[in-house]
Order: sequence, then structure tokens, then C-alpha cells
Amino acid sequence: MSDRRGLGAVRAAGLVSVAWGALLLTQSDQLWRTVDGAPPTPLDELAVRALGARHLAQGTAQVIAPTRFQRVFVAVDVIHTATMLALAAADPARRRPALLTAGVAAVSGATTLAARVSR
Repeated sequence: MSDRRGLGAVRAAGLVSVAWGALLLTQSDQLWRTVDGAPPTPLDELAVRALGARHLAQGTAQVIAPTRFQRVFVAVDVIHTATMLALAAADPARRRPALLTAGVAAVSGATTLAARVSR
């Protein structure tokens, strides 16, 4: 992928991450109910809001400085994907939300990795 297209892809992933983070921060209860079919526990609510803040911060960084922290963006998404897959395997009650967020992180990390924007 060319540097220009790669840069655009990383920024686009960042914009999606900002939107997802804002949605998680402002609509966490409703999103959880939609995905899980039950209300979130206080711990679930806290986790969703923390995830929203992470997506908002990472997405903002990707839009502003898409090449500077590219390896960090991918590493965070890989770690997030792995931990959510482990949670899905270990906790059937949280399986659906964990698989959803693992999928979002995997797509985000793969998009950034595929862009291979060089500094």
C-alpha cells in the first residue's frame, strides 16, 4: 500500500475508533443491553466506559499522528483482541460482548498493520 493510501487508512481507522469510543462512553448501558440482552453489572459498565476512553484516545492519536505510534496502536489492538478472546472462553456470561470488542480490535489492528505507513 502506498504511503498516502496507508496514511489515509490509519486516519480512517482512527476516526472509526473515535466514533466507537464516543458511543461506548455515552451509550454504554444501551449497547451492552443490545449485545448481551441483559443490563450490565457495575463492573461491566466501568469496563465499557474505560474501553470507550481507550478507543477515543487511541483514535485521536491515530488521526493526529498516524505514523508516530503505529506499532503501539497495533500492539494495543493485538493485546486487546487476545484478552477478549480469553475472556470469551473463560466467562460465558460475557462471551458476546467480549467477542464483539475482540472483533473491533482485530479489525482496527489489521487495518493499521496493513497500512504499513513508514515514517
